[in-house]
Amino acid sequence: MTETRSASDEDLIAMARSQGPVDDSGKYGKPRTFDPTFHGPIKKRSCTDVICLILLLAFIGGWGVVAYFAFANGNWDRLLYPTDSRGRICGRQNGDVDLTNRPYLFYFDISTCLGPQTLFHGCRTPSVCVTQCPNKTFVWDNIDFKNDPADLICLDGVDKIAQATKPSSQRCASYYVQSGTIGGRCIPILNVLQSSDNRNATRLAAVPELPVPQAQIANGTKNLFDARAVLEKIFYDFSVSWWMIFIAFGMTMVISFLWIVIMRWVAGPMVWLGMLAVLGLLSYAVYYCFTRMAAIDALRKGDPGGQAPLFTLDINSYLAQRETWMAFGIISAIVLGILVLIALFLRNRIRLAVALLEEASKSVSTMMCTLMFPILPFILQLVVFGFWGLLAVLMSSAGEQKGILVTKGAPQNTSAEPVSCDLKQNFASNATHECIFGDYQRDSMYAYLQLYNIFGLFWLGFFVVGLGEMALAGAFASFYFTRRKVDDLSAFPLGASFGRCFRYHLGSIAFGSLIIAVVRFIRWILEQLDQKLKKSELGIARFLLKCCACCLWCLEKFLKFINRNAYIMVAIYGKNFCRSAKNAFELLMRNILRVVVLDKVTDFLLFLGKLVIVGAVGVFAFHFFDGTFDHAFPAPLNKPSQLNYIAVPVATVIVGSYLIASAFFGVYAMAVDTLFLCFLEDLERNDGSKERPYYMSKNLMKILGKKNKKAKKENIKTTAA
Repeated sequence: MTETRSASDEDLIAMARSQGPVDDSGKYGKPRTFDPTFHGPIKKRSCTDVICLILLLAFIGGWGVVAYFAFANGNWDRLLYPTDSRGRICGRQNGDVDLTNRPYLFYFDISTCLGPQTLFHGCRTPSVCVTQCPNKTFVWDNIDFKNDPADLICLDGVDKIAQATKPSSQRCASYYVQSGTIGGRCIPILNVLQSSDNRNATRLAAVPELPVPQAQIANGTKNLFDARAVLEKIFYDFSVSWWMIFIAFGMTMVISFLWIVIMRWVAGPMVWLGMLAVLGLLSYAVYYCFTRMAAIDALRKGDPGGQAPLFTLDINSYLAQRETWMAFGIISAIVLGILVLIALFLRNRIRLAVALLEEASKSVSTMMCTLMFPILPFILQLVVFGFWGLLAVLMSSAGEQKGILVTKGAPQNTSAEPVSCDLKQNFASNATHECIFGDYQRDSMYAYLQLYNIFGLFWLGFFVVGLGEMALAGAFASFYFTRRKVDDLSAFPLGASFGRCFRYHLGSIAFGSLIIAVVRFIRWILEQLDQKLKKSELGIARFLLKCCACCLWCLEKFLKFINRNAYIMVAIYGKNFCRSAKNAFELLMRNILRVVVLDKVTDFLLFLGKLVIVGAVGVFAFHFFDGTFDHAFPAPLNKPSQLNYIAVPVATVIVGSYLIASAFFGVYAMAVDTLFLCFLEDLERNDGSKERPYYMSKNLMKILGKKNKKAKKENIKTTAA
């Protein structure tokens, strides 16, 4: 019977030092046997999973057909130029109507475009193409009826002179604000209504009987100005700090590179230094957060009523609230406590993981080209994503124009489902409703084409990831199974591995990526169903959907783990995907405790390394943009004094640094996973004798209590013939 108690660190280390595999009962296959002809990735191999490759090529051909329909039926003008409420494209020739000299779109009531429903239902307000956007603020004078017809912006064919004295028909805009252009659309300019000497701004707030309700105008314009103010301030912060952000990204690249290179010689000290650095950074974060909270409390003594807003567009206001720093401090303290406990419990296992990290460091530093290799998969990912996005927007512009029914002069309920109408239907000028352009109506075929397009994004995206993983795995396996790592290693191991993948194993990569793509596609469908059911009262259905989505997420993670190890075995032995996945799974299960002792602890240490780099760069960026280092650097290198939100460049630096560090450490993690499987193969195939010596490093053999026996010198006596 297998003992069920949890093993202590000493038990696990002893198990890691055991002579044979942990489980040799045959339940998970037979252990590998010694093969004198095996010296790493085999050279003689054949194509694998050809049917899956043919299926992938057929799918890409079908994707080409989808692209043909998208380019043939999509309308570039609809994408590049705005469309007015009568379905005409501004700045273009529309049948008998020439709008080439009217390239800008003006909305009668811009406040209807503020909600998130605009993304799905559009702006439910009349709109018209204009030669230029308003250069002043105007409010319909329906008290003295002294409107200048030249100031009115009306629908085509409307008599402006009659509208100036008869506002009840409401065929013209009841107000507008001095505007600029964004994407061919007239958007109000900031601070126009906030000017105290602006007569129209005062009238806009004071006139009691506007054709559009006063509260709607006031709230809508205020929200619009607030949102656009934040966006413009964020854009301005990027414009004055972009070069500093890129310097921070460069620092991240240099630090990540040096971290990996230094681990080539001092992996142990670097690991412990990384752990101490993470704990130090988190301790500093806790100290700084609670210090800022205490400072805010001191400032609030005279104003105890100050409370944090539930939501505001002013980012700086959050940093001025004690609740924000309290939340940051508590989160940092919890993470610090968890990492301290993990470090205490894993202190003995880390010694074993360090040896594997040293081996990975040697392989990466010997093949520096592996650090640059992720650029190729990244470019391929951009190509796949760009192709998917292009087809998606082209198909969204296809179809016939569809109108929606709106009530003239009344506030529109943008959350309600729109009522369709015939856009060509003519409504009388005194009618209470009007049909305006809403969207493009397509038949069901386009829905299926969009689904095909999304599945292509998943399948080809995972295919590119698998190609990169298998190519790196073959290179690192060649390094492990080479006796003299520098002298006997081929000139271009990464190029040779990539060539083998491309020539023989694209079918296996297609098979593995297809499995994950199917699971991800089903997850995506469930997420779309959950979005549809948000407004319904089917709580049980939503609960079941979320449970299914959670199970599929777990399944996807497991399949990615299986795929990664299967790709490694394919790169080494050249077998098909299913057989490689089976062999990899059985090998891991035969050595499950070694997986716990070495592989997962190593992944944790790599994660800590990423946290060190990101945390150090993030802390430096925060204090730099906060002005702490203004006296430490010469004037050109000081932070911009006119920054609106320091959180914007700091958050950008942190996110970008994490992505860059992940790219570097992703190669490192692939080296660790590959070398770990090679290490397990080495333990099963060899025993350290002169006939079956180990391939592993001396340091790893020392920790495991193993060694290679040297052949004894023999005196050979010769006799005269």
